[in-house]
Amino acid sequence: MLIERKEDLSIYYWLKTLFAEYSFITVVDGFPSENLVIPSVAVEPDTIDMEDFELGNRDGIRLRTWYIDVFGKNKTQRDEFAYKVLDELKNGIPVYDYDISIPSTELIGHLNILKRKLNILRIDPELVSTMYYRATVSILAINDRL
Repeated sequence: MLIERKEDLSIYYWLKTLFAEYSFITVVDGFPSENLVIPSVAVEPDTIDMEDFELGNRDGIRLRTWYIDVFGKNKTQRDEFAYKVLDELKNGIPVYDYDISIPSTELIGHLNILKRKLNILRIDPELVSTMYYRATVSILAINDRL
């Protein structure tokens, strides 16, 4: 399995652990495309930027972006879950080796969060059959072991 997928899975399992105390929240790997269950939290990778860092080093720096979407039944639920994600990101996210097992305890790196941002998305009630509240937490991270 490629390191990018291990990072994706690490964020997914980190979210599952983060919301383990809330048995009614669904955590999804990827943007929910069918039958949106509310409340839920979904993680989707976005861009990977490769930047040269030093002469002679072909690996460079890998900057990655993810979107964590939070769907709540009301404003209070959305805000509580989104703020929880935003706050817990300050410590970064451990990256595990999922070639060994899923879930895994074999630590192979750590995603240092360089930037975290919360956007509240307004949903037009005329466009959706069920009213819900949504926020997106975007993160920019670098793996400290690459």
